[in-house]
Amino acid sequence: MVSILLNIAIAIISVLAWLSVVQGHGDDRNLMAHGLRSLKYYTVLSNLFSGLISALYVAEMLLSHGSPDSWILVLKLAAASVVMITFLTVMLFLGPTMGWEYMFKAGNFWLHLALPLAAAADVCLFTQVGALPFLATLAPVVFTAAYGVFYLGRILLYGRERDGVVYDFYGFLRTGEDKAAVVVVVMLTGTWLIAIALWFISRLIGLA
Repeated sequence: MVSILLNIAIAIISVLAWLSVVQGHGDDRNLMAHGLRSLKYYTVLSNLFSGLISALYVAEMLLSHGSPDSWILVLKLAAASVVMITFLTVMLFLGPTMGWEYMFKAGNFWLHLALPLAAAADVCLFTQVGALPFLATLAPVVFTAAYGVFYLGRILLYGRERDGVVYDFYGFLRTGEDKAAVVVVVMLTGTWLIAIALWFISRLIGLA
């Protein structure tokens, strides 16, 4: 029951937090675009993905009488992993380089902090993702890889900034576009390691 309530909250708040950004209540600098343009951000996409999976998980839990199929558990692990990438990117890179005030302003508080931690807590404590095979930890990498194609592809095509449009809005390639391969390796490896950590913690708790 706790997991169901938590996932209902994640599903609802993720949409409300995004709507806050859409209406312009998030960061007011170049870091944050409002309206539907906000869908270009990994932060927004990962949280909306997490919200969608949480809604599907609640439906599956109710329909299966508390015995969800493995497919939804794989997606839950993927969702928690990608929003934790958002959380750690903010804590380790964006916060120190762009300012904490903007990282946790209005809807960004939920997208950058509260929702990722809630999703991670759910898969570690309540959702038995630890029962999944180890290969399931690769699922989140697909999400990050797909976003990487979009983000880095536009930078390599148009440059970091062109005609007043900032394409490297996260600033990952501020030291040079030749660092794209390094960014890819770090983000994909980071996503996988987070998935492994969540899977392992869930497995430990499940065996306790």
